[in-house]
Amino acid sequence: MERNQLVLEFARASHAGNPFAFQFASQEYLLREEGGSFQAITIAWEQALLEDLASLQAPHRDPAVQQRIGENLRRWLEPAGWPEYERAILAARDSDTFMVLTIRAAAAELYALPWELLTLRATGQHLGELPHLLLRYEWPQHHSAAPSLTSPQTTAARILFAWSAAAAPVPASEQLELIAESCTQAAFPFDCEHDVLSNTTCARLAAKLAAAQQEGRPVTVLHLLCHGGAAGSTTGLVFDGAEAGDAPEFVDPGKLRQLLSPFAQTLQLVVLSACASGHAGTLGNQLGSAAQTLHRAGIAAVVASRFPLSVAGSLQLVRTLYDALLVQTTSLQRALLTARQHLAQQGTGLDWASLQLYAALPAAKREPELRPLTFRPFRGLLAFQPEHARYFFGREPELEQGEQKLRALISTGQPACLLVAGASGTGKSSLALAGLVPRLVSATGKTLQQTAYAAADKPLFQQHLYLRPGPEALRQLERLHAPDSQVPPTLLVMDQFEEVFTQLESPALRQQLVQSLWLLAKRSHLGHAVLLTIRIDHVGRCGELVLDDSGLRLDAVGFAEPHRVFVAQMSAAALKAVITEPMRLLGLTLEEGLLTRMLGEVAGEPGALPLLEDTLDLLWQLRSGAVLTQAAYDEVGGVGGALQRRADSVFAALPAAEKAIARALLPRLVKLAEDPAQSTRQRVRLSELRPHKPSEQAAFESVLHKLTAARLLVCDGDGALRAVEVAHEALIRKWPQLQAWVQADKQLLWELARVEEWLQAWRDYGTVLQGAQLTFAQQVAKKANASLSPAAQYMVRLFTLRAQRYRYVAVATLVLAILALLFDAVLPSALPQRARVVQDVLIAGCLLGLLNFTTAHVSLRRWRPR
Repeated sequence: MERNQLVLEFARASHAGNPFAFQFASQEYLLREEGGSFQAITIAWEQALLEDLASLQAPHRDPAVQQRIGENLRRWLEPAGWPEYERAILAARDSDTFMVLTIRAAAAELYALPWELLTLRATGQHLGELPHLLLRYEWPQHHSAAPSLTSPQTTAARILFAWSAAAAPVPASEQLELIAESCTQAAFPFDCEHDVLSNTTCARLAAKLAAAQQEGRPVTVLHLLCHGGAAGSTTGLVFDGAEAGDAPEFVDPGKLRQLLSPFAQTLQLVVLSACASGHAGTLGNQLGSAAQTLHRAGIAAVVASRFPLSVAGSLQLVRTLYDALLVQTTSLQRALLTARQHLAQQGTGLDWASLQLYAALPAAKREPELRPLTFRPFRGLLAFQPEHARYFFGREPELEQGEQKLRALISTGQPACLLVAGASGTGKSSLALAGLVPRLVSATGKTLQQTAYAAADKPLFQQHLYLRPGPEALRQLERLHAPDSQVPPTLLVMDQFEEVFTQLESPALRQQLVQSLWLLAKRSHLGHAVLLTIRIDHVGRCGELVLDDSGLRLDAVGFAEPHRVFVAQMSAAALKAVITEPMRLLGLTLEEGLLTRMLGEVAGEPGALPLLEDTLDLLWQLRSGAVLTQAAYDEVGGVGGALQRRADSVFAALPAAEKAIARALLPRLVKLAEDPAQSTRQRVRLSELRPHKPSEQAAFESVLHKLTAARLLVCDGDGALRAVEVAHEALIRKWPQLQAWVQADKQLLWELARVEEWLQAWRDYGTVLQGAQLTFAQQVAKKANASLSPAAQYMVRLFTLRAQRYRYVAVATLVLAILALLFDAVLPSALPQRARVVQDVLIAGCLLGLLNFTTAHVSLRRWRPR
């Protein structure tokens, strides 16, 4: 038999086809052996056994009873080869091997026996005491309606916490707080407003589950907190009455099945935090327990309590279960085993023996790990963020170096400014955000940084502030420098600092921004620090930026050993860690030979990291169970073809109108360089890209949603500051279609960029658009007006009107001046007074025209758009 999996499979010797043919007498059962043969056992169903089982439900029980029941269970199994099972269990204990023992019985009454209490002859321990063994229950020929807990899930995981205190008070607020805390620590989406159902009734629960389905975010984990109840021979749950003021409603297992079975396709786990929710009722009861009934109805996994569950025990279960599933990302089996151990240590009655897991046994011989909550470990083209720290591997030396240098700068009172520099695609942003930030920034309680790292030193900072170069960053810095600012020790992270040169056309704004950063770095005595990530080919340009009155320039800081961390291309060992370590955390594996194949394809390839991450993300989506396969790798075209194929498929799936919008949008997000290979992404406000025609705006939003959902584009910011950019420059360099578009639009993109530069000059310096520049801008607006930003369009219109106005004023002034001269030269000096008045009026009109011209010119120079 497999060392990590044991199965006790029972059938009734007589009336084998009827699992409910129970007789209150000694009955013979058949225990199936691994080879398919059967061994007979006899269980004596008698009054003494019933009394012992009933006493386990009492609050004050005789400890000897549970030992007696355990000894009887072992004695009944010994004739059918139990000693061999016990040897396997002890061997697994000695080798520290995790093991699952499955109880599968075609006789319903056998589920009423507390198999967790079965004792070992060698030690006298109950099975439920063993730290390496978990019991699981399964109905024969069970079929889960939901996808396997090891299969890819097509929807994001969602937890619903539903509770009812109809029968008596329940620790709802305490359990909710524990679930929410685990979700927060794991950066798992949980909304206390939308993911909580209070005063649960059958109708409200069904409506909540149905609404979640319609929203496209079905509930995958349902946590039900209430009291257990009984009616006749059946145990069940107690919900609120249908209407306010109604008596509590007893929900028998059949009613619960009707309520939840319509959602069995998506429910991966139901946790019944209710007393006796795993109790089968009177022997012979054909409904069985609530947990077993849901299991038979197709719910993938059900956790319940066989006995009454104490309040302290229920809180310990919730704390341990969700911490293990969400924060530690362990399997459901290991989470329950950990919960059982904590309950045993807590010493509250039989809570430790009460836990039950109903789940189907997969066909595979080796026991896979059941994971009701799915986590996406690979980021594709997106940078890792602090909440992804547990999946960030391969940069341990750089992390150690960066942490030590920042600590040294602060401890010695030097300006705490650290530059993380490397080529495109080396993972600079991820190193800063998912590496250094979790290591150095404190948080309350247990955080992801503590699960990913074990730093000996205490955190340096109480918060981190993430900024991208731009006017908004300058405003944030001004708030930090305000005299009345009470800012705690802060790590300011400015990602993609090269955008100071590629996105900010104003030298004055660049200078102001970098000096404000340096001023914050010099406040290291207050615990502040600045962390910049920058492409290595832009470090030299840092010499353009003067930091303070001493003339110190940023390149001098960037090249100084205490202030910089250079990020090289990853070694083969580091790339291996990038691939395998996140998979190990989530119980995923690679098909044999795939790791070697992937490493071979990226060996020596500069900027391969984002392409590798993108390929891994696609393989994760196409995984077979918990395995990333060679077939999926072939399907996506390997590391070289994965990005191109995905981008091509996303674009090909767009309707014709949306294709045109995407075709116009994507080249606008590329910052052209003289060398096409050095072209970079640029961040553009959506207000400058969104079509003006209302009929096209819905299609634009649809395109934006599809491209961001495919992780080809990234949107951030709010309101007027909301902006979009290409997810990674690898898309610019590795997608031939985008390269072709950029090449075809090269002249237009250059022309648009020139007009946008003049717009920025007008904003910054009031530079007037006139002469050849105005003519050029008018021509660009004429042939590509929709591609110009609204501000640029307005600028062209305004200066066009200004030029027209100047021409009108100039012509009128010239005419008046000529007429005045004619009057003075042709007419005799002794003209009547009336003619002299006409001449004076002409001269005054000429002077007024000149004044009007000058006033308009000055006012337009002074007025600039934001």
